Amino acid sequence: MKLTILGTSAAYSGKNEGCPSYLISSKGKHYLLDAGPGCVSLLQNYIRITDINAIFLSHLHADHVSDIYTLRYAVYIAQHEGLMQQHMPIYMPKSPRKTYRFIKETIKKEFTITEITEKLKLHLNGMDVSFKKTVHPVNTFAVRFEAFENDSSDGFSGNKTGEKTIVYTSDTGFFEELSSFSSGSHILLAEATFQNSDKKLENLGHMTAEQAGELATKAGAEKLILTHIIPPYDKNISLKEAKRSFAKDIVIAERGQEFTL
Repeated sequence: MKLTILGTSAAYSGKNEGCPSYLISSKGKHYLLDAGPGCVSLLQNYIRITDINAIFLSHLHADHVSDIYTLRYAVYIAQHEGLMQQHMPIYMPKSPRKTYRFIKETIKKEFTITEITEKLKLHLNGMDVSFKKTVHPVNTFAVRFEAFENDSSDGFSGNKTGEKTIVYTSDTGFFEELSSFSSGSHILLAEATFQNSDKKLENLGHMTAEQAGELATKAGAEKLILTHIIPPYDKNISLKEAKRSFAKDIVIAERGQEFTL
């Protein structure tokens, strides 16, 4: 399983950066995770648009979904030319309702929408995908990807070996249940919007870098990747603060990075 970083900035794109978007690849299949501004351009350095098998939108804030509108045109052209499956699967929350309806009306001919809830569990080509509602002003979900080297099952139960796990927190304030959802993750891709000087803002539904480190420690994660940092911030400060609460490997997410499990 491979994680490719396509964009990381919180709220708006920093210089030569993009907003949150990531590519999860497993057994020759490719899944776009969020579609922040700038992701469609960078994505094509790694795979063709026609190689996307499904899309996950963790929530419907603009910095996580804006490029879905331009991606839709690329998908339409590929489908029209017979180069891509019709009705590509896209998984996303159905609220805020106004935003959901606008996205649905824009992309409904090219995509098939499935609502994300905590009850939704997917089994995609030897990879299990599950969801956890986070603490954020709009309906937002963390996503857990578990890939298996050998999988003879038809779903979440069965004979599976060689598990590799990536957990993406999406946007969230710190809460204890998220650590159990992230338990045993080989990579924890965690939002770290704020620094300790901003702690008074934590009720806005975002974590500090130190809280992201605390989450990784409680989850027993092997590697912590800090993402969704406000563009003007000195990321070295975020790294230093995360190290106060997590003693293992920490990386600041940057466009173009690839992590293979």
